Amino acid sequence: MKHPKAAKRYVKALFELARSQKGLDALADDMKKAARIFDAHPELVKFLGNPVVNHSGKVEAVRKIFAEGFSPLFGRLINMLAARKRLELMPDIAELFNRHYKKFRGIVEADVTVAVPVDEKMKEVFARKVKEISGKDNIELHFHVNPEIIGGYIIQIGDLRVDDSVQGKLRKIKQKLNV
Repeated sequence: MKHPKAAKRYVKALFELARSQKGLDALADDMKKAARIFDAHPELVKFLGNPVVNHSGKVEAVRKIFAEGFSPLFGRLINMLAARKRLELMPDIAELFNRHYKKFRGIVEADVTVAVPVDEKMKEVFARKVKEISGKDNIELHFHVNPEIIGGYIIQIGDLRVDDSVQGKLRKIKQKLNV
């Protein structure tokens, strides 16, 4: 996804400010919550980006949504974006900040696709597998259920894809037979 340069500049400055004020982890929690809100409500993202909507309406909505449970630094960010009429950058800032924070902390993200939901024991097995593949101890797993893979799993870590699904194996057999 392409993000505006302005969002990248805000993230860089905000990250350094939070680090210098020893509020980086608190702000990272705020950004995670904000990103979840934007992901759950795509209409909010459209609302903020809509040039027809009155700016004061955007400010009021954002202040209500992010009124409680957020750090003072996050509140200052909202106020600054509101003053500069750049509230439409909030979803990009949240996403970019989260990526930057994970990279800074050395957190490896992995998407694990399985055919059926997995229990906690299996999640631990996948965590060990991802640690083995990535060589990192600090990981964050995101599980997705897709019955079309029939069985097995698909692990995606950045550009690396490990496809040990029944669907993947059938596809490989089909390719061999067609060649």
